[in-house]
Formats: sequence, C-alpha cells, structure tokens
Amino acid sequence: MKKLVFTAVLFAGCIFSTVFANAQTVKVGLEKYFKNSPSISISDSLIKISIGNGEKNAIGLGKSYVMKPISKSYYSIDKYYKTYNLAENQLFHYIGNSCIPVLTDKGWTIYITTDSKISKNGMTKVTTGANAVVLSVNGYNKFIVDGNASARVSTNNDVVNLTKAKYRGEIAMYVNNATITPINFLDMEQYLYSVVPSEMPGSWPVEALKAQSVAARTYTTNALGKHGVYDLCDTVHCQSYNGINNEYPNSTTAVQGTLGKRLYSNNKLIDAVYFSSDGGATLSSEDVWNNALPYLVGKKDNYEKDCKKWERIFTYTDLTNIASKKGYGVGTVTDLVAGYNENGIVTSLTFKGNLGTKTVTKEEIRSAFNVSADGSLSSRNFTVTKGTDSVTLTGKGYGHSCGMSQYGAKAMAEAGKNYIDILKFYYTGVEVK
Repeated sequence: MKKLVFTAVLFAGCIFSTVFANAQTVKVGLEKYFKNSPSISISDSLIKISIGNGEKNAIGLGKSYVMKPISKSYYSIDKYYKTYNLAENQLFHYIGNSCIPVLTDKGWTIYITTDSKISKNGMTKVTTGANAVVLSVNGYNKFIVDGNASARVSTNNDVVNLTKAKYRGEIAMYVNNATITPINFLDMEQYLYSVVPSEMPGSWPVEALKAQSVAARTYTTNALGKHGVYDLCDTVHCQSYNGINNEYPNSTTAVQGTLGKRLYSNNKLIDAVYFSSDGGATLSSEDVWNNALPYLVGKKDNYEKDCKKWERIFTYTDLTNIASKKGYGVGTVTDLVAGYNENGIVTSLTFKGNLGTKTVTKEEIRSAFNVSADGSLSSRNFTVTKGTDSVTLTGKGYGHSCGMSQYGAKAMAEAGKNYIDILKFYYTGVEVK
C-alpha cells in the first residue's frame, strides 16, 4: 500500500524528456534482507568491481565472495597498477609482511600493515576511508576497495546474486557505522519487472497489471530521492521489490506494454497511490491524509468483487488499555461510537470514557489500534456491534482506500475494461501519457 508523497514540481513541454531521461536509473535500498548487515555474500564466480561509476575490474577468484566494511591504518606503497593481477603479482616483494592489493581512485596499489618491519621509506600512511570494504574468498581477504564512492559489483549478464535474491543491474555497497546496506542501481523499467508482480499477483489479468505498471511507474518517478542515499527501499514503505526472482512473464509483458506511460492531472504527475481492496468504496485524499487532490476523489466501487473480510473483538478493558496507551485521557472506556459517510465508510471514531471523550479521524481511525495485539485495523469499512462486555468490529477491505483498488482493477479487467479505463475510474480526470 502506498502512502501519499506530495509534490509541487511542474512538468511541461520539453522538460518531460529531460527529467525522465535523467530518472531512468533507480537506486533501491535493499533493506528487506540486508539493511545494516555486517557483511554481504555474493554468489557469482566472475564479478566486476568498480568505485562508483569508475572503470569496471573483472575479478574471478572463487565461486563466491564476502564483502564487509573495514576501518584500519596501513602504509600505501604509492605505486599503481592497471589490474588486480598486476598488483597481486607484486606482493612477492613484501613476503613476510602483511599486505593486500587495494583498488583506489588512482588504480590498484598495495597496502602494508603498520606493524610490518619492512622499511616505510617512500610510503604514505593511510587510513581506509568511509566507503572501504574488504573482499574475501573462503575466509581469506583478497583485496580492499577504498575510494571516494561506494564499491559497486556487477556481472557480465547484469544480474548479481546476493545469495538470498538476485538483482538486475549493479549493487553498490553503502557503508554506514561498520555495516553495509546494498543499493541496487538499475533501469526503471527493469525495476518495475519485479515491483509489479510484488505488488499485484503476476497471474492476474494483463490489463490490471498494466494499470498497476502505470501507477507504479508514476509513483516511482515522484518518489525518487525519498531515502536520500537511495531513491526508494524495497519494502512496502515504498514499493515491494524482490529482485529478479519475483519477475513473472505476464507482468513483464504489462510493463513493456505501457513503456514510459505515467499519470497526469493538469500536466503534473499525480501521486498515484494504491492499495489492496476497498470493500465497496474509495476515500478522497483529504479524508485519509490532509490535502484535497482533484484526482483522488472517493466514490462507490461497484466493480470490486473479492476483498478481505475481517473481524476484531475488543473487550471494554481492551479499549481502555488502547485509549490509555494512546494518551487519549478518557479513563475507563464505556462506549465506542462510529460516524459514517454516504458510502458507509467510517469517518470518525469516538472513545467515550468516564473522564471524557476522544474522537479520531482520517487514518488515525485505523492506527488508533496499532498498540493492540493485532495492530492497526485493516480498513475503515466496518460496522460496530456492541455487546455487554465487548465491541465487535466487522469489516471488509484492506488498506487506506485512497486511489486505485488492486482487487477492483482485477475485477474491471475481468469485466473487459482496459488499463486506461481502470486508471481513469480510480484517478478522477487524469491523462495517461
């Protein structure tokens, strides 16, 4: 489910091609499996190593590699070589001393440990920089990468195997506080090959997948730079991304069939938020977050057929504990009262207690329950049934209900609608171009 990312940037005329030409490479922080890892394993026998966008160096030292941060002082011999092999062949000059080849911004050199007994004349004392990583094979350190940018790993077939998942493009080893978070650099369309079936089942109708492709492409373009060091993460906080392992032929066809297509309102990229299912009606942006946007207008959804149905039972003691943890100051809760809009969606929820009342609106209706055992409510499409000792919430739908319903898109496609029909239903007054 996507949260709203507001943008005030205007795109017009010839600016489009310039902006999107520069935005075709997406930087994805691989947080799901690897955030702040002490080391990263690479299961490829032949890899290419570079510093940032620098020259790629072919390395074939084993069937797999481990990279981890290194912070240490050395002496640099201040002689530079074109390849790893040339530097490695010079190590015999320093037999009996701890030394290691190093890829630097100037080329390959050799670092010697500070406790070596060899004469340091003509050498420079150095401390590895903030981006430095050491690469090992079978437990033996083979070389260091120590430059002004992160070490990057690529392969001849442009797929890097990080053991837990395979990724297209290149992997940068971003070092922070003696840990690594890999960053996947890849083409936006290839990124969508994985995002679309990660967000929507790849077996669904192709027109639904095309609608998802356009929404995801629009969302991605708006969210570039969201995380600073990288553009987006690979979790549902941004968009679910699982690398090449999750690609699906049907969804790849959908991405290719909508190449470059995005959603606009008044010649501005829209915030193409989407969610799982609404249970019968969507919500306007101002009823979920704060800003009223002309293309995010709540409406009855008579297309959606399948949706999550859910039930939550809370005793009055549970409700009292929830209100207390949230700091509502209502004392012992004696009643829970819901207000509804014309489509039966909850627009307010009031906790009544012996010390007062507290009314929550918008997304706080769901998040009010995030301190309970089962977390936030699945949706705001629910009814309240009161018993002597408890309250039962019976609902349907899953997500914030603003923008495109994925299950609704599926139903529309099954009813013969094309992806533009789907997008124009869920995003009011938009253009697809």
